[in-house]
Amino acid sequence: MASNLLFNTDEPIGIIDNRMLSDQVSTFLVRELIFGRLQPGQRVNEAELARQLGISRNPIREAIRRLEERGLLVAVPRKGTFVRTFLRSDIDEIFSFRVVVERFAVEQALPQMTDADVDRIAGFVDAMVAAANANDEIVLVENDLAFHLEICKLSKNRQTLHAFTNIQAEVQMLITMAERQFESQMAAAVDHWPVVEALRTRNCEKAMDAIRDHIRDSWRHLLEAYERDKPRSS
Repeated sequence: MASNLLFNTDEPIGIIDNRMLSDQVSTFLVRELIFGRLQPGQRVNEAELARQLGISRNPIREAIRRLEERGLLVAVPRKGTFVRTFLRSDIDEIFSFRVVVERFAVEQALPQMTDADVDRIAGFVDAMVAAANANDEIVLVENDLAFHLEICKLSKNRQTLHAFTNIQAEVQMLITMAERQFESQMAAAVDHWPVVEALRTRNCEKAMDAIRDHIRDSWRHLLEAYERDKPRSS
């Protein structure tokens, strides 16, 4: 007698519940935001996402709600949900906060950093350079974020790490936008080397200044693009 089962097996096939699905949808949407496949101001269509992903709308709705709480999506009454648009004030607030957090992270981390720790940080830059050579923007951005996150982790201060991870998705979106304003992906990658060189000196002030200058460089590129691309009043 033929089996009516889709899979002819007695083993469980691992049905995914809505909570697990909404986690996966959240991760998918964040990556779409970070790498520019969902553009600032673009409407997020629940029905279209459900069709593309082949799932019901409930986990998508839950994932969208989470991203609204994180400030990455914005719900507009009677119009829908849209990708967050960064104003100049948003860019200034995030980057000025980054300068404070990451300078403090370097100050706390450097006295306890081992040579292996610095080598690991340098490894992220090597990976960025390799990604630039391969024209792989996704890997470049992922290693860029990992570079900064590692320094915050090495501070061994939970509040420092918490402060950075709270703005991590916004930072990663802005890192992507900023790196596109450099003359090349390679230029964006090698911009990290002065930080590594400063860490190797073990001079805390020099290292703190290097991370500040690096963040300000990305900040400047982003503001130049913002001023260039913003609508002109008639």
